[in-house]
Amino acid sequence: MDDTKKKTIKRYALIGFGLTILNFAYVMVTVPHGIINGGVTSFSMILARLPLTEHLPVNAWVAIVTMILALLCWIFLGRDIFIASLYSCVVGVAAFNFFTLIIPSEVIHTMIRIGHMGENPFIPVGMALELIAAAVVVGAGYYFCLSNDSTAVGMDTIALILHKRNEKIPIAYAMYAINIIVLLLGLYTYGLRCVLMGIAFAGLQALTLNTMLRIKDKAA
Repeated sequence: MDDTKKKTIKRYALIGFGLTILNFAYVMVTVPHGIINGGVTSFSMILARLPLTEHLPVNAWVAIVTMILALLCWIFLGRDIFIASLYSCVVGVAAFNFFTLIIPSEVIHTMIRIGHMGENPFIPVGMALELIAAAVVVGAGYYFCLSNDSTAVGMDTIALILHKRNEKIPIAYAMYAINIIVLLLGLYTYGLRCVLMGIAFAGLQALTLNTMLRIKDKAA
């Protein structure tokens, strides 16, 4: 096997790994707790609760929004990134649905109990640890996609388009700004507490992604 094929296999393996861990974190933490972090899954969670769009479940909206973002990737980012992102689209949707189907409901209920807040305005230690771990995993998942010339076909697609138009715009913080906009849309359906947790989640996610990208740039 020549070096080109080895690099291609490695590239797609890393992209697939990133998407797998990213969607695992979503299914295990953000969706069960109703936490929105501004990404495609969060946007889909919001759509699944709005009066005009609530007839479709979260996973259906994830597929629809992902396909729209893949189309934008093709138009604005070029053929090579589009092909990698199309792979990301398939793997990402498959991973989300796979984890949704195979993770026992008892496990999800346990995660919810650990992080249960009730009427307590403060975030319990259990939930805080879950959120921190999930945010770091999601940030790392995006890193494996973006560092291998692909997108997760999420809000990183829009951030990458903005960065391509103006390289002074950092990808990680463009994603954070986009995520905040999505989070504000969630005020209607999820309330202030979930939105505030989402802002903290998105901030840690952006910090993780930006740190990993900077380490890669320094090593190059």
